[in-house]
Amino acid sequence: MDWLTDPYAYAFMQRALIASLLVGLVAPLVGVWIVLRRLAYLGDAMSHATLGGVAVAYLAGASVTLGAVGAGVAMAALMALLAAHPRLRADSIVGVAQVTLFAGGVLVINTRDDLGVDLSHFLFGSVTTVSADDLWLNGALAVGALAALAVLFSDLRCATFDAPHARLTGVPVRAVDAALLVLLAISVVLALQTVGVLMAVALFVVPAAAARLWTATIEAMSAVAAALGLGASLAGLHLAYHLATPPGATVALVAVALLGLSVAATLPRRARRPAAHEAELAGG
Repeated sequence: MDWLTDPYAYAFMQRALIASLLVGLVAPLVGVWIVLRRLAYLGDAMSHATLGGVAVAYLAGASVTLGAVGAGVAMAALMALLAAHPRLRADSIVGVAQVTLFAGGVLVINTRDDLGVDLSHFLFGSVTTVSADDLWLNGALAVGALAALAVLFSDLRCATFDAPHARLTGVPVRAVDAALLVLLAISVVLALQTVGVLMAVALFVVPAAAARLWTATIEAMSAVAAALGLGASLAGLHLAYHLATPPGATVALVAVALLGLSVAATLPRRARRPAAHEAELAGG
């Protein structure tokens, strides 16, 4: 029992636990829509793109959290601008937006020799340094993201599975797509100090991908993805404390292990069943 409770006798570990659970809940719920749209690379692109906002905010002495949000919003705006051209494909748009913001971040970092070292804990995560103020801000962002996901759920489903029909029924598809990008940026911000921006994609994609193996509706997929994300965050943080390993990498590897177990457990069932998975998910 002491093995389970000892880590949380310390205030910094209590704060780390709350921060980990916040990102473990929000990131997979956003990730469900990223996975269903086959845009797993978008999570990685957003993670890299926020580097510029973090660097600029750090140099200005401002909140790096707000800097990351600003970079995410800038990426969403740039992608929306490029998407106005009918001959530009989604993967090209994501690539251009990522390169633009990531390259800008690299240039900013190179203006000071010590900046790369100072920002390393945002790249790889440093959950044990989370302060009470960080928790309040992360909590507010998480609540806002969850509320937005609840409000947009129906529109997200329509825009994800049948965008032309969604437009005909009055769903503002472009606005919904932009909102999803902003939610993705908020999730990256929540991951800054837990798994870091370079491993944030693990919590976007891996729990959602695992949940898809177990479920046949978006509601169920969202619930299972959230449960797996919370489990990976809790178990990863706990193991990192006892094994003295980096928390971000440990959380990511636990998430991957859960995916591996899900693949092994569901493969026989999938082999016996003809899959109409897309249709089932679309029907909700």
